Amino acid sequence: MTKKLGPSSSNELADGKEKSSSLTSRDAENPEALQLQKRLLSWMMSNKVPPIPSEEERTAYPWKTDFFLKRVFFWWLNPVMKTGYKRTLVEADLWKLEGDLKIDEMYAQFKVNFERRIAAAEAKFNARAKKSDDDVFVVSNWQVVMSLFDTFRWQYISGCVYKVFSDVGLALNPLLMKELITFVGLRALGFDYVIGHGVGYAVGTSLIVLISGILINHFFHNSMLTGAQVKAVLTKALLDKSFKLDAQAKHDFPIGKITSLMGADLARIDFAIGFQPFVITFPVPVIICIALLIHNIGVSSLAGIGVFIFSSLGIAFVSKTLFAQRKLVGKFTDQRVGAMREILNSMKMIKYYAWEGAYEANVTKYRTREMNIVLKMQVLRNFIIAFAVSLPMITSLVAFLVMYGVGRTKNPADIFSSVSLFNALAQQMLMVPIALASGADGLVAIGRIKDYLLASEVSSEDRDASTVNQELDARDIAIEAKGASFKWETFAIEADEEDAEDEQKNRLARVKTSPDAASSVVSASASIHDAFNLTGDEKETGTHDVENSTFPGLIDLSFSIKKGEFVVVTGLIGTGKSSLLNALAGFMKCSTGTLESNGSLLLCGYPWVQNATVKENIVFGQEFKRKLYDQVIAACSLEADLEMLPAGDETEIGERGITLSGGQKARINLARAVYADTEIILLDDVLSAVDARVGKHIMDECMMGLLKHKTRILATHQLSLIGSADRIIFLNGDGSIQMGTSEELMANNPGFIKLMEFNSEAREEEEEEEAVLGDEVEQEAELIKLQTNVIETKKDGRLFSDEEKAVNRIGFHVYKAYVSLGAGFMKMGIVPAFITVAVCATFCQLFTNTWLSFWTSYKFKGRTDGFYIGFYVMFVVLSIIFICLEFAMLALLSNNAARKLNLMAVHKLLHTPMSFMDTTPMGRILNRFTKDTDALDNEMSEQVRLFFFPLSTIVGVLILCIIYLPWFAIAVPFLAFMFVGISGYYQASAREVKRLEAIQRSFVYNNFNETLGGMDTIKAYKMEHHFIEKNNRMIDNMNEAYYITIANQRWLAVHLDMIASLFALIVSLLCVTHVFKISASSSGLLVSYVMQIAGLLSLLIRAMTLVENEMNSVERLLHYATDLPQEAPYVLHERVPPPEWPSKGEIVFEHTSMAYRPGLPLVLKDVNFAVKPSEKIGICGRTGAGKSSIMTALYRLSELAEGKIVIDDLDISTLGLRDLRSKLSIIPQDPVLFHGSIRKNLDPFQEQSDELLWDALRRSGLIELADLDRVKGQVYAPDENGATGENGLHKFHLDQNVEDDGANFSLGERQLLSLARALVRGSKILILDEATSSVDYETDAKIQATIVNEFGHCTILCIAHRLKTILNYDRILVMDKGEIAEFDTPLDLFNAGGSIFRQMCDRSNIVALDF
Repeated sequence: MTKKLGPSSSNELADGKEKSSSLTSRDAENPEALQLQKRLLSWMMSNKVPPIPSEEERTAYPWKTDFFLKRVFFWWLNPVMKTGYKRTLVEADLWKLEGDLKIDEMYAQFKVNFERRIAAAEAKFNARAKKSDDDVFVVSNWQVVMSLFDTFRWQYISGCVYKVFSDVGLALNPLLMKELITFVGLRALGFDYVIGHGVGYAVGTSLIVLISGILINHFFHNSMLTGAQVKAVLTKALLDKSFKLDAQAKHDFPIGKITSLMGADLARIDFAIGFQPFVITFPVPVIICIALLIHNIGVSSLAGIGVFIFSSLGIAFVSKTLFAQRKLVGKFTDQRVGAMREILNSMKMIKYYAWEGAYEANVTKYRTREMNIVLKMQVLRNFIIAFAVSLPMITSLVAFLVMYGVGRTKNPADIFSSVSLFNALAQQMLMVPIALASGADGLVAIGRIKDYLLASEVSSEDRDASTVNQELDARDIAIEAKGASFKWETFAIEADEEDAEDEQKNRLARVKTSPDAASSVVSASASIHDAFNLTGDEKETGTHDVENSTFPGLIDLSFSIKKGEFVVVTGLIGTGKSSLLNALAGFMKCSTGTLESNGSLLLCGYPWVQNATVKENIVFGQEFKRKLYDQVIAACSLEADLEMLPAGDETEIGERGITLSGGQKARINLARAVYADTEIILLDDVLSAVDARVGKHIMDECMMGLLKHKTRILATHQLSLIGSADRIIFLNGDGSIQMGTSEELMANNPGFIKLMEFNSEAREEEEEEEAVLGDEVEQEAELIKLQTNVIETKKDGRLFSDEEKAVNRIGFHVYKAYVSLGAGFMKMGIVPAFITVAVCATFCQLFTNTWLSFWTSYKFKGRTDGFYIGFYVMFVVLSIIFICLEFAMLALLSNNAARKLNLMAVHKLLHTPMSFMDTTPMGRILNRFTKDTDALDNEMSEQVRLFFFPLSTIVGVLILCIIYLPWFAIAVPFLAFMFVGISGYYQASAREVKRLEAIQRSFVYNNFNETLGGMDTIKAYKMEHHFIEKNNRMIDNMNEAYYITIANQRWLAVHLDMIASLFALIVSLLCVTHVFKISASSSGLLVSYVMQIAGLLSLLIRAMTLVENEMNSVERLLHYATDLPQEAPYVLHERVPPPEWPSKGEIVFEHTSMAYRPGLPLVLKDVNFAVKPSEKIGICGRTGAGKSSIMTALYRLSELAEGKIVIDDLDISTLGLRDLRSKLSIIPQDPVLFHGSIRKNLDPFQEQSDELLWDALRRSGLIELADLDRVKGQVYAPDENGATGENGLHKFHLDQNVEDDGANFSLGERQLLSLARALVRGSKILILDEATSSVDYETDAKIQATIVNEFGHCTILCIAHRLKTILNYDRILVMDKGEIAEFDTPLDLFNAGGSIFRQMCDRSNIVALDF
């Protein structure tokens, strides 16, 4: 399949090669990689360390192409395994994937099949008569299953065929075995048979065991490989689909849910596909076994077979219950993963508000609900399996009792070959419940993925409006709207029943304590079980009047914008500036009229940056053009920043841009838009985060310079920019707009006139801020350096450390911690208890058949059949009881351990310092709480059980063999040595390959998460293909390791089958040669058990490997649960401040110095100042002067290097962090809102009365006093389509819905909600961190007024963005290079000639009268 390379995809490929070659060189430098490992069999090998191959030396994956015999025994894996035995494996040691093993070919095939299947099903549906109007076409889960089957048909069918042949071999083996036992019996009676016949039977049975083993391993390889490939195909399908979702689909599938689909659901599908052939093929061996049983012991076998069939139906019925339970678990898992995403996205906010405890309680609630159901499922599943394991004993018991009843003679050959047949039947049964249960899980997961893949999409004509329009071109017009109306779509939201009830209970409890709150309960009760009104992506609304309080959309717009024109869009907060740009870019639905654009168009909005280098972020997959790149860097004022970054523009930016200041992020975002070089560029408030000097540079050099020939549309509240505009679009707030020059609007638009009253301030503002930052550019550069180095970047520009991974064996402490966590109060005492139960279970199970051999040979003379039957029944019953007990202990242990480990990790994560969060990719953390947690919840108990059960049986059989055939003991050490040697040889490379796969999977997760977060940006730049290619490359890298993990398990199993066959051969020959006088009954007993050993060994090793793989997940979660760096103690019980502290609000900094982390430069140097009670302090200084570091020190986000901070006579370093942070309030620069209702955002843990919350909304100016009572009375009332339209709630009603990250509120509105949150908190000390930087001047004035009126009794520290804001504060603190430059009253500083503050004021035309 050839693919044409455009400039970007060639760039992409180069990017890929560069990455892998740098990876190889990194590995080569790693001394650990090239160290010779000392292992058990090292003495048999040379001491030469295999070199690490370069990219060119890597060869293609040899599974389909290698020599036939090598493929039969999986010897094609030997090169990688040999390398892994000698030294630690690295990525470059793995094979490259080519052809139909690569993701793009597999996905293309799946897509064709899926579309064909759906089209065929729909055609069939339409052809039949409709039953009613409600009879609509629904795609069934089976359409997805069959499309996947079509894609991997031959590989999967060949696997099933191998399985059938293997089963036939194992089912027919008892025929040979019967001959063998008969031969031994006749020899024991003294008949002189030719020994050659016996040897022939012994060799024949052993060979069948070997061939069946090889076949079943090829089946496992094919089916598990298909599982891995399906997982890869669906991962790609999920990401590809996420680029096409429309607003409704985005609402139905928030990011948390998509992450959960990709983590837990795909893992379940992968697991299920490996096991489904057991269900498909099991009739074949079952029919053969039944036929042979009837032949062996006649009609009495039908009784056993009847029990068998009846039990199978029972198991199938119970499996249905598991299906229902799994669906329920999925819901709680989604909620828990959603809560974890919210914690990770809002960690700083959670720390500021000391909400850790409450968030932990939230996750604990979801986790407990989830694990309670998982426990029910595990116990149920374990009872099914215990029953299935005991089935051969039960069926043989019934059959032999009936046989005794009908008085047929018992011949040891018939009896023991029948025991083998019942065992063969049971082995099929053992796998069927696992296959059905995993199949049920898989089908639920397929259903969830199907719903996502079929979710509604944006139509392609909505998106692509960027072609040249001849008619507009002729009139020299870039954009034209005629009677166009735009609306954000609204959806009903289903509240979670249980959460709703919890909230209702809490609310009623609070009302009882608050008499004046009773009135709000009526509307609360009415609306709690209903949904909440929900608005679209980026809605904005003003607070004009209640009826029209939900943003009406944009109504009947008619205007045209000429090519090359510079248009400024302005209006009050929440009138729809961002919405207008979204509408022009095609992201908002056009309900009536037309909108046409002429030429390529780009929207530059929210500053999203990817975890890549600065250069990659700006070039963003386009072809690299050096000249343009340099011009863009200069125009966007990034030169000074790049000089200061450790590796220049090759420095890696952390996830979500954590290494950058807000201004740097905004400028990189702008640079990306300018570099894209489109004809029309829409800029959404790109200058709010930069200071005035930089803003002026960007206006002059970029807007009016580099972009002067482009059509520019800039939405802003910075009125100082209006003078430069050719025309202005003013949003009136009711959905209408007016367009014209500044003079035209001043003449006839009252709203614009009112807005422009602030214009004189704005003008001064610009000059004043320019003055603040005018002179010392080189000092600023120095500070940028300080600021950027807050998080160390390595010399090669890489920021994130590689993921921690243990090398070689998993430590004993991991197993010990797991067991003691799971055991609860018993601690390690559970180990002897468990061993006792396991020994009893194995003894009863093995002794059941031993007793049968006693009965057939009437070992105890003079005893009746009744005596033998009584004991036989007792052993069967005891065996069942002990097996159930053994499995129940395992289920309880693994459930406890999984529950606790996850919650301990959450606890530690909530209390880890911000520096850890900043240097760890979110995908890596999320991987712990999705994939790793899922492994502990669902797979661990399964694998531990599959490990212990065969292990105890094998040990029991060996002991039995030695008792009967003492010479066999001589072979045991040799067989054990071979077993250990082969297992060790395998483990050496398997462990490393598995770890490489886990790390590569983390990359896939990171990329997936990052892409979902930056979806709007990626779509605006039409760079979907770039990210899809990147995703493909990462999936292929993951599969390089994943495919080997699957194949090398089979390598091991084939080699163990060889040992097992040898084992069977030795025992059979010892029986045949009659060295020990062994009876036919005893040899029947031994041979029937020894034949099972091959199957048990491969089961044991498979489980052992999987347990160790799952222990990787335990190890990673345990690392989080025990070893994460922690902040200072959260609560210090011996140092709890009095409840009224701080009563005065006095703050003293004494010789305070601080660095963000030990070893980094100081950002505060010997700072000394005191703030009196209720004093208002303004803090100013240029970018990076240390203004925000004061806040970091107050909140103890970083601890002081020296000195101390005292609040109301208490040194804050002696307090617990909760006691400190819960007494401070902050309104940060970038306000964070959580998914849920406004109530949840103001008071997430329902500690306050509704009355207080309504009051906070009023005091912050979000709801007018006159409207308050009417708003309180509103009740949610959707129309029949679930949309809320005009009859919805007020935009700021407590029950109003908030989307992820507050996306349905404008930035200014989010800031006002932050203000309301601070009011609810009612602290004595308030910190404003450039809190009004993103609102217009009128709203700023409103916020300042609120602060004066509502926080009059508080001590306020305000980090100022606009000098005007702090002129009326009590004192002003001027910071410079981390030190205090000046500190006095504004007027005194103004009057002190030569002060920095005076210079700022002079340049800003601020005069004495302004104070």
